[in-house]
Amino acid sequence: MNPSGAKRSQQKAAVKKFTNDGIVNKVLIGGGPTGTISVADFDGSSFDIVAVNTIPGTSPNWLLFKEPNLLYVVDENSNTTRLFNFDPDTNELELIQNATGSSGVVFLGFNEDKTIMVGTGFGEGTVDIWDVSAEDGTMKLLKKIPAGTTPGPVTGLQDSPHPHQALLDPSGRFFVVNDMGGDSLLIIDSEADFNITNRIRVEPAGNGPRHGSFFPLGADKASHYFLVSELANLVKVFELIYTDDDKGLEFKEIQSISTFSDDFPPANPTAAAAGELVISADNKHLYVSNRLTGNKTDDIAHFSIDMTKDEPLAFVDQVSSGGILPRMFSLSMDDSVLFSTNQKGEIGLLAFTRDADTGSLAEKPAASVALETFGAPGFGPQFVIEVGAEGSNLGGLKKL
Repeated sequence: MNPSGAKRSQQKAAVKKFTNDGIVNKVLIGGGPTGTISVADFDGSSFDIVAVNTIPGTSPNWLLFKEPNLLYVVDENSNTTRLFNFDPDTNELELIQNATGSSGVVFLGFNEDKTIMVGTGFGEGTVDIWDVSAEDGTMKLLKKIPAGTTPGPVTGLQDSPHPHQALLDPSGRFFVVNDMGGDSLLIIDSEADFNITNRIRVEPAGNGPRHGSFFPLGADKASHYFLVSELANLVKVFELIYTDDDKGLEFKEIQSISTFSDDFPPANPTAAAAGELVISADNKHLYVSNRLTGNKTDDIAHFSIDMTKDEPLAFVDQVSSGGILPRMFSLSMDDSVLFSTNQKGEIGLLAFTRDADTGSLAEKPAASVALETFGAPGFGPQFVIEVGAEGSNLGGLKKL
């Protein structure tokens, strides 16, 4: 890594880019307080960690890739968002920009043409709107939006607004922000100067909305929204309504289901905290990570989706995450593999093969990497994504 950004002008022309016929996809892994961004090659049966890039004291727990070679990186420990050039040939990261925005950002997402980037400031209770339309991808902060929600009842976790994710709806107009601290969904309208036009309270109080997904994937407009609530360990299904008034979007809850089944309960239900939610590209399967369950290891739960039913979600099965605190996971570009991380335990990085017909994950991972490879005990990776010439399979906007 070149953390100073020196020699940028000389190096920029030499930075390699992904090509459809020259360089294989890469797996990027973001560390926690260790400040590590690792690069791995994955051949279907093993990981090869080919680079470890570190900025001490930072927390790069969310990465956003913009093809062909730009990587935006949060730092949950500060108010800095960073931009790197990623060379897929040498696996090196070159720092291009340190930009100041909200503190404690935990998520980044693009608009449809990737000229605007939205960041959720969990620590500050604000949402950043960045202009990233420059040819070199550099960031210009357009505005910082206070969430403005009433905090929920859970002391210590809902003392103030905590925006956790901002997802672009398939129409390309609205961002939905899941506010964990305020038990709310915030609607930001790109055609109304990126202002909040609606706030939807999510019941019951204290449920803590964390991550979600529009449904169906690949559509021009969404019919539903799936949401995982961290504090209540629930997956909620909402009917999504596009309105003609200034609100833009309305939500009607049609189902609420536990992230656990009766056969696989958490040993410590008061500490359990659901994490990630991902839907497969065929719109038939949904996956959720259960964290801090008190069990020997945490798990990834699998639900089927059948929109012909009044309650479309049904629990199918689950697999061990191989460790503790699987904060984030993602599907490979072709949906054949689920990549996951653990912050604690023996295994820090895993790859589960996925049955295309049943949606079930293999009980044992096809490949794994010990947590100690990434850092000290308790400081394992928090983010993983496969990237390539076509971008990444992140955010639910990949067209079928």
